[in-house]
Amino acid sequence: MLTTITTTTTTTTTTTTVVAAASQVAVFGAIGVVVLIALLIAKELLSASENKKALLLGRATSVAINPLLFAFLTIVAVKVLEVL
Repeated sequence: MLTTITTTTTTTTTTTTVVAAASQVAVFGAIGVVVLIALLIAKELLSASENKKALLLGRATSVAINPLLFAFLTIVAVKVLEVL
């Protein structure tokens, strides 16, 4: 009987942990997409400026955009593979 209780407790704990981790991944993914969109908008607005500092800042936003773009593409690829 003790083995059954231990197995049930372990299974319940593992299931709860997996569900909590999945929801955190979804939240972080959504935050990453929102930040990516904001940075892309900022880059376009700064690139349209004639101010040298604004142009430099517009080019510097690529440092943050590139990894977020990679993460976004990874999220899209995983979602597409889930459907297939």
